[in-house]
Amino acid sequence: MNMVALSTEDKIIFENFITESSRSPEKAEVILKVFHNIAVRFNALPANLESEITEIIQFGRVGDENLDILTKGLKDVSASILTLAEEEISPSYSTGQLAKMFGVSISTINNWIAAKRFVGFVREEKNKQARINARTLWISPTGEHISLKEVATLYKENQTKLNMDKTESQINHIRYSVDMINFYEERYGNSFEHVLKEKGEPSMSNDFKWSREGKEWRAFLQEISPN
Repeated sequence: MNMVALSTEDKIIFENFITESSRSPEKAEVILKVFHNIAVRFNALPANLESEITEIIQFGRVGDENLDILTKGLKDVSASILTLAEEEISPSYSTGQLAKMFGVSISTINNWIAAKRFVGFVREEKNKQARINARTLWISPTGEHISLKEVATLYKENQTKLNMDKTESQINHIRYSVDMINFYEERYGNSFEHVLKEKGEPSMSNDFKWSREGKEWRAFLQEISPN
């Protein structure tokens, strides 16, 4: 799905629309409610702003005395909506993907959902697999709010580091194998194939030294063999 780019003129028109709508308490309140719900659905509102907007909405239609409050709320939430409209569509994660990212079981993820540890997320159907948007905030055991996007980024960084460490370990192992192969070739003055023809199968040799070193030599060759 491709996002539609918003021009500077588009943004100005949108802002003018918000300004005009703010002049009417009824219009301002309705638009504020709609924008608020959209922003909450995509976790586009900071916790403090969401609390303020919710409080503003609770005032209800009392008349012009609330117009300034509604206007401020509408401008704040519309700014979040505009930001949301310009951002790339966020991915969503299944419980299995989340379990992998957090390093826990799927049951733990389901328990976190039940405990409302994923801010604003509600499972639509009891037995339906949950998919949680990357914007969603996760409440850590210490009370810290972290977006799933951040969790995914940290997971990818850790995986990259682990893969790099694994690759480095493999390279070092190959280097060691090559060094040992070179050592045996120098010791016996020829390649393994030639020495094998001269001395025979190591496992059947009465020569203790060749029996041991021949097996090791072959093992090192197998380590670096593509097959």
